[in-house]
Amino acid sequence: MAKEEKVSHESEQCETTPADAPVAESAEQLPPARRKSSVRYPNAYVWFIFLAALDIMLTYLILHPVLFARDATMTESRGAEANALANWFIERWDVPGMVIFKFVLVVLVVVLCELIGRRKDETGRRIAEWAVAITSIPVLVALVQMGLDLYFWFYPAH
Repeated sequence: MAKEEKVSHESEQCETTPADAPVAESAEQLPPARRKSSVRYPNAYVWFIFLAALDIMLTYLILHPVLFARDATMTESRGAEANALANWFIERWDVPGMVIFKFVLVVLVVVLCELIGRRKDETGRRIAEWAVAITSIPVLVALVQMGLDLYFWFYPAH
């Protein structure tokens, strides 16, 4: 019995947050102990990564005609990659090259935002927001292109 009494309960030593405690909206508002593992602009990064992944998926759908072929004779692509550097990766390594290229860019942008944000928080935040805005452009263009494809699929011009 004496041995069981000496067992310490770590859960009793942990600090708990009261239910009515204010919620931090950014990493800067967190206490220093919790700030070390946080990124500076998590909301922007989530949208940036989501849009980058969506860009990869939509590019794949547009560049691979077999997925939307009306018949077995349709072998032409329904579009082309507008970014010359990205196109170079796609031509040489197909989907794996496209994925690697996109996520190297994502990592580069996030690292730059973090480094710049350490010195000038507002500049880092603006770069992260612009990254989201710029990445949304090809996604919107692809969605419009695919919407038009579907429209002409169902209502072909005779």
